Amino acid sequence: MKCPKCGREYKAEIPPFCICGEELEITYDYSSVDTRKWKNRRPGVWRYKELLPKVKKIVSLQEGGTPLIKARISEQLNVDVFIKDETRNPTGSFRDRLATVAISYGLPYAKNGFIVASDGNAAASVAAYSARAEKECFVVIPRKVDKGKLIQMIAFGARIIRYGESVDDAIEYAKELAKLNGLYNVTPEENIVGLEGQKTIAFELWEEINPTHVIVPTGSGSYLYSIYKGFKELIEIGALEEMPKLIAVQTDRCNPIASEILGIKGECKETKALGLYVREPLMKPKVIRAIRESSGTAVLVSEEEIEKGERLLANEGIFAELSSAVVMPALIKLVNDGFIEKGDRVVLVVTGSGLKTGEGGREKFGIGGTKLEILKILKDGEKYAYEIWQALGKPVKYQAIHQHIKELQELGLIEEAYRRGKRIYYKLTEKGIRLVDNL
Repeated sequence: MKCPKCGREYKAEIPPFCICGEELEITYDYSSVDTRKWKNRRPGVWRYKELLPKVKKIVSLQEGGTPLIKARISEQLNVDVFIKDETRNPTGSFRDRLATVAISYGLPYAKNGFIVASDGNAAASVAAYSARAEKECFVVIPRKVDKGKLIQMIAFGARIIRYGESVDDAIEYAKELAKLNGLYNVTPEENIVGLEGQKTIAFELWEEINPTHVIVPTGSGSYLYSIYKGFKELIEIGALEEMPKLIAVQTDRCNPIASEILGIKGECKETKALGLYVREPLMKPKVIRAIRESSGTAVLVSEEEIEKGERLLANEGIFAELSSAVVMPALIKLVNDGFIEKGDRVVLVVTGSGLKTGEGGREKFGIGGTKLEILKILKDGEKYAYEIWQALGKPVKYQAIHQHIKELQELGLIEEAYRRGKRIYYKLTEKGIRLVDNL
C-alpha cells in the first residue's frame, strides 16, 4: 500500500503509521463486497475473505465463529447482555484471529521465521500458527507472563526471549531482532496486517445481534481498534447504519487510554491483569479516536473488582483470565451510571481463557512436581532410570519413574540418548531444555 501523504510504499509489514507520521490503514474495494455470500460459507475468520488481505496459502486452525451466549445477568440488570466467548478459539484467545491472517500473509516474507512481542496470548497464538506453517517462531516476552501461556509457547516449539518489565520494552527489542535476523514481525503495534483478522469479530456480532454496545478489555487497544475498523467497514459497504458504542475497560493501576477518555490523571503500575499491563500503547491515538467516534467511553476497575468479575463470569459458565474478567464489573458500573439502559444489546468480549493463567497450563501438559524435578536432573547430563530415582531423593516408587519417563517422552520433553547394555540413558530434547530454562 501507499502512504496517502508522502507516497511511500509498504509491501510486507504495514505499520500503524508511516515514517512521515501519516496514519496507515488497509483498505479494500468496498463497492464489490456482497455480504449475502458470507451466509453460504462456514463460520470463521476466512468467511469474510473479501475484507481480508489476499494470501497465497491460508494457515488456519478453524479460528473465529466463537459462541455468543445470552448472559443470565441480563435478568438481574434488566438489559440484554451477551458474552462473546473468544476463549473457544484454538489456543484459547482472540489472538488466533490475528495469527491466521498475519502468518498466512507473512509466509512469503518469513524466510527465517516469525517474531512477535507479546505479554502472552499473541505469543501463544503465533507459536501455534508458526508450527502449523512449519516455520520457526521467536517470541519476545516481558519478565512476568502467565505460566499457562508460557507452557503453550514451549509446547508449540517457540524460541523464547525474555526482555523488559512490560510488553512496551519487548516491542522495541523484537523490532530490532526482526531487522537483524530477517524475521517477519507480526507484533500488532508494528504490523497492522493481523488486525484485519481481529476485526472479523465485528462482522460476526453484526450477523448475530447487531449490538448497541461492545465492552472490550483494553491493554494495547489493538482489539478495540480492530472491532472499530470492522464496524466502520460494515458502514462503508452499506450493511450497517450506526456504529455501536465501544467501551474500553482498564484497571485503576494501569490506564493510559481510559484516563485520557475520562480526563483524569493516569496510572501505569503493574496489575494482576497482566494482559492489560501496557504502559505506553503505541496505538493509543487510533484507539481514542475509535472510542470517541463511536460515542463510547472508558471504565476503570479495581484489583478487587477484577476477582469479582472472574466469579461472575464463572457463574455464567465461562472461565476467563483476569484480563478478561474486567468486563463484568465494567458492565455493572455502566448500568448503574445509566450509560446502558433497557432495550440496549450489550456484548461483553471475553478475550482469553482462565486455563492460560496461573498453574493451569502446567497441569494441562502434565508437568507436575516430580516430572519437573526429573527434567532438572537431566539438565545436568544423561542418566538412566535408576540414577534418576536415586537423584530424586524422595519417597517415590522406582516403578513410577518409568511411567514418568514414558509420559515425558510422549510430551516430547526427553528422548533416548544411548544404550549401554540393558540400561537406557535419557536426555532433554530442545523443547525440554526450553521448558526448564523458562520455569
